[in-house]
Amino acid sequence: MSDTLYIRADMNAEISTGHVMRCLSVADAAKRMGKKAVFIAADDNPKELIESRGHGCIVLGTVWNDMQGELEKLGEVIASEKIERLLIDHYSVTEEYLKAAGKLTEVYYLDDLKAFDYPVSAIVCYAVYGEDYYRDREPGKKYFLGCGYAPLREAFGDPHPKKIKEKPESILIMTGGSDPYGIAEGILGAIPLDDFGSVNVICGRFSGRKEKLEELFAGRSNVHILPFVGNIWELYDDTDIAISAGGSTLYELASMGVPVITYSFADNQIPNVSSFAEKGFMPCAGDVRKDDIYSNIVKLLEEMKPAEKRKDLSGKLMKLVDGKGAERLAAALLG
Repeated sequence: MSDTLYIRADMNAEISTGHVMRCLSVADAAKRMGKKAVFIAADDNPKELIESRGHGCIVLGTVWNDMQGELEKLGEVIASEKIERLLIDHYSVTEEYLKAAGKLTEVYYLDDLKAFDYPVSAIVCYAVYGEDYYRDREPGKKYFLGCGYAPLREAFGDPHPKKIKEKPESILIMTGGSDPYGIAEGILGAIPLDDFGSVNVICGRFSGRKEKLEELFAGRSNVHILPFVGNIWELYDDTDIAISAGGSTLYELASMGVPVITYSFADNQIPNVSSFAEKGFMPCAGDVRKDDIYSNIVKLLEEMKPAEKRKDLSGKLMKLVDGKGAERLAAALLG
C-alpha cells in the first residue's frame, strides 16, 4: 500500500469548490488510515483550504483550464515525488492530456460527464447514474461506480434515521460554492417565508451575495444568511426540506435522509438532478437558464408538506447513500 495519496484538482470562482471539496473527503479518509495526501493545483486558490485540513498542496503555477500546458511541470512533480498513482478530478482534461499523464503515472479519473472515452487505468463515477453511464466496460480498466463511492466527510458515515416532523418548519437553501444567477434571492422572494419558522441560506465561498441578501431580508427574523458552514451535518439534522443545486451536496443530504428539491444552473449539474428525479429520489424544479424554477419550487414545497411524503423520500435516500464512499475510494487509490 502506498504511503501518499496524490490528487490533481482545482477550485476558483468559475468552477467553484466542488472538485476540491469531494477530493478533500478522500484525502481525510486517507489521513485516518495513517497515510498522507498531497494535492496538485494549477494556482494557489485551494491551497489555504487544503492545508487547513492537514494536507499538502503543490502549486504548478499554470493556467487552470489549459491542462495541456501544464504537462511539463506536472511531469516534473510526478518524477520528483515518485508518484505511482494520481487521482484527477477536472473537467478541462482532454484525451491527449490523459494519454500523456498516463505515460507518467497510473491515472484514476473522477468522472461525472462521460464526455469521451477516458484513456485511463480506472474510472470513478459515484453518481446516482454511474452504473447507467458505464454499462459497457473496457477490459483491463477498473471501475468504481455508484453511490457507494460518494466521497463524503467522516461525519456522514454514521447516519441515524431522520426525524420527520408533522409539518416542515426549517428550510435550507443552497446554491453551491457560487451563485452566478442570484438564485438564493429568487427563491427567498418566491417561497412563502411566513410558513416556516426558520429559512437558512448558505452563501458559498465564491458567492459574493451575502451582504446583499442580509440587507434585503434584514426585517425577516426567520431568515438566516450564513457563510460557509463547517459542521454542515448539524444544520442538515435540523432541516426539514432542502432546496439545492445539483452538486455533491445532494449526496450529503441523501446520507442524512433530508428531503430535497433540486435545480440546476450549469450543464454538469443536469445529469445529477435529472437522474435523482427520474429514479424517484428528489423532485427537480428545472434549470434556471430556461425554466421558471421559482414557481416550480413553490409547487414542490406544497407537495412535500405531508409528513408521509417526506418520510418515504427520507428512507429511500438513506438506503441509497451510506456515507462510507470516501473510505472505499481512499483504500482503492492507496492500493
